Amino acid sequence: MHLNTRQPQRLTQSERLARMRLARSSNIGPVTFRKMLDRFGSARAAIEALPDIIAHSKATRKIILANREDTVAEIETAKACNAKPIIFGDPEYPHLLARIEDAPPYFYAIGKTELLGKTSIGIVGARNASANGCGFARKLSHEITSAGYVVVSGMARGIDGAAHSAAIQGTSLNAGGTIAVLGGGVDVIYPREHQELYEQLCDQGCVISEMPPGLKPQARHFPRRNRIISGLSLGTVVIEAGRNSGSLITARFAAEQGRDVFAVPGSPTDPRAAGPNSLIRDGAILCDSADVILDAIRSAEQNAQLFEEFHPFNTNARKSSADTTLSPYDEIFASLDQDAAIRNDKNNTQLVEKNELSQKISEPDLALKTTERLYELLSSSPLLIDELIRTSDLPAEQVSTILIELELAGRVERHPGNRVSRIAK
Repeated sequence: MHLNTRQPQRLTQSERLARMRLARSSNIGPVTFRKMLDRFGSARAAIEALPDIIAHSKATRKIILANREDTVAEIETAKACNAKPIIFGDPEYPHLLARIEDAPPYFYAIGKTELLGKTSIGIVGARNASANGCGFARKLSHEITSAGYVVVSGMARGIDGAAHSAAIQGTSLNAGGTIAVLGGGVDVIYPREHQELYEQLCDQGCVISEMPPGLKPQARHFPRRNRIISGLSLGTVVIEAGRNSGSLITARFAAEQGRDVFAVPGSPTDPRAAGPNSLIRDGAILCDSADVILDAIRSAEQNAQLFEEFHPFNTNARKSSADTTLSPYDEIFASLDQDAAIRNDKNNTQLVEKNELSQKISEPDLALKTTERLYELLSSSPLLIDELIRTSDLPAEQVSTILIELELAGRVERHPGNRVSRIAK
């Protein structure tokens, strides 16, 4: 299903390059970029005004315009990996994403960019998700894409990977699709074990990132990635997330952006249910089936105000209004402070450091023993051992041996019907 809105005319090549240079300039973040476009009408006019802006600035955060040659080199690097820049003002720029205050000035995309124009739902959750959680993520993703919508996630381990995989399997049905938003460059695969998933996403879905190609992900990148996941989506679903999970950052962004937040409830004895359960207490929509999400999507699509034309992409320079204040650029200077506060949000960065980058990219699995990896797939809800074998991708004999060890250690218990669960602590 597509958003039926009239798109703006395509930007000129000179304006496209100017917007990319402005966006990569030191101390200019998404909020300042938007303020400057609002003030001057085009990036070219904003760049022409930079000497005057700098002359009026008394702040320590000085603006230094990005070098033209460096910007062109970045574009060439992107071309080498088949990545296309989608710039704020392009017809392909997602309508809903353009509505958020700190929308990325541009991002790179590989794959089916037409998915960016379809109605989307974000699905996020724990990296150490249980097999039941991953199974529910796959079920939701399959039913959402079968209904013609797009699933957006972050290509992380656990819930993200399960949601993407199920959506890709449904693409043969000419249904919706899936978009992965990365924390590093659009050509940087993280985690490394998702190499095959990444290739499938590039071929059958869409992979995007606002980071320059080749940039390895860092902790501070993931909160910014998360606001794109929620910004692309009419609503965001949280499945299994601890109290300090980065998925809760995505949920918070969704709420701040005026989007629906769905939470899948879980057992109070499972720490991974703490996040969704707390979201439900705070007013999130309890999600126990895809129908809950689909009903909300269809209701939102009927909201004319949400889908009214919103493309402030005028490329003609505007005349600045007369200003009798001491500085005619107070709003721009204030936005510089706002962008700096976003970049230096230590609370978000610390959460993500713990949950996203707890392992080195080059050696993602060295710290995880096979036994613990298998145990993480279990929850307090009984799970078929056959499903555990399938999800873990381990030989049946090895799974059987590990379960015996865990049972003897008093960590799991068996149930009728060849099922097993964690023992609640």
